[in-house]
Amino acid sequence: MELLLITCANYAFALLLLTDVKVDLLEGPSLAGELKVLDEDSVTLSVDGAEVTRPVDDVLKVVFSETQSAPVGLQVLLQDGSRIAADDITATASDVRLTSAAIEETVIDRKLVRGLLLKKLASAAQPQWSAFLKRDNERDLLVVQKRDEPGLDFLTGIVSSVTQENVPFLLDGSEIPVPRERIVGVVFGRAEQADGRPDGARIQMTDGSAFYGEDIFVEDDLVSFEAGWGEFVEVPLDQLAAVDYSVGRFHYLSDLPLLTEDYFGLQPEGDAWGDQFEADRSTRLGLSSPWRMSRDRFPNTGRPPLTLRGQRYTKGLCIFPSARIEFALDGRYSALQAVVGVDDDVAFNQRKGQPVTAVELRIEKDGEMVTKKLVRALDEPFRLNVDLTEANTLSLVVDFGDGSSVCDYLDLAEARLIVNKSAK
Repeated sequence: MELLLITCANYAFALLLLTDVKVDLLEGPSLAGELKVLDEDSVTLSVDGAEVTRPVDDVLKVVFSETQSAPVGLQVLLQDGSRIAADDITATASDVRLTSAAIEETVIDRKLVRGLLLKKLASAAQPQWSAFLKRDNERDLLVVQKRDEPGLDFLTGIVSSVTQENVPFLLDGSEIPVPRERIVGVVFGRAEQADGRPDGARIQMTDGSAFYGEDIFVEDDLVSFEAGWGEFVEVPLDQLAAVDYSVGRFHYLSDLPLLTEDYFGLQPEGDAWGDQFEADRSTRLGLSSPWRMSRDRFPNTGRPPLTLRGQRYTKGLCIFPSARIEFALDGRYSALQAVVGVDDDVAFNQRKGQPVTAVELRIEKDGEMVTKKLVRALDEPFRLNVDLTEANTLSLVVDFGDGSSVCDYLDLAEARLIVNKSAK
């Protein structure tokens, strides 16, 4: 986005030049163009001179900037997983106040706040700080730098406030004003925190902040929304990295527990060496464990990411035949979506002079087959979209497609279940 300043005799005003964005959709390819409208109901782009409108319900993400820095320096961490980069942070017994370049000033109920990072952390200390945030602490943790060695330490007590000069800390019945420059951060006790769950879209800022907001509206050079902490907020459009509407819209299969996981051998019947792994034929927990279903990575040595024709995927399943994998749906989902193909790690290992190898995929809904596809190793990946409305179980059946197990590692990349909003 750019602003063009036009000057006349007695006044000046800013003319908004349209912002180029990318819109990822729940179904179909992404759109790219100039943003015309973004409000609580729809997104409208100018694409090659034509206006294209999509309801927000069909949108996964609107990307304004492909670059988003990692948050550095001061941060407010909320219980719902939000993080807000800040230039200044203070707190009382009831609330936390912060200012930043994006959010001029806001006040957040302290019960919604998990922790305060009060100085920039060295990279070596990041894992320790993350571990403190995951603790199940009933009382507050005052996190400090160790005196004589690298690393962080903590004291357990009650933080009554955070001022510019010090942090009054109740320890063993005595309140100690600890100088703020000595403090790395504060992790508030979980006992006082309110139950919190994400609502709305996840708003990502170029400074690394990420938090939830509803009723998002873009006008001129500002983005306005109701923030997850209950306050109406406006931020400059040029500091917005993305608006992610996918929260609660779908669940990745690789993140869900299995209902059943059954295996039926590593080779077609009659193969000369198919019985060598008979001891763990049905479980693949022993010698045949490299052929067990893998989540989000290729299952063999080194565990590279799932890759289809050079495109890497961070989420998905890789299944080797012969296998049946089942998930409980309980009528909560409307569809299964995935990009399907034989993983690049093996797809091009074809026997010279022999037909291209193939693997078979069957999708079953409540035990009834709804999709059957023979996937050849060199086929271009295809998009799978299977209706699962009112289904209670989903079965993925991967079998030998050509009487051989060669190159039969089948990827269901980005495999996700779309939440049925109308389901009770």
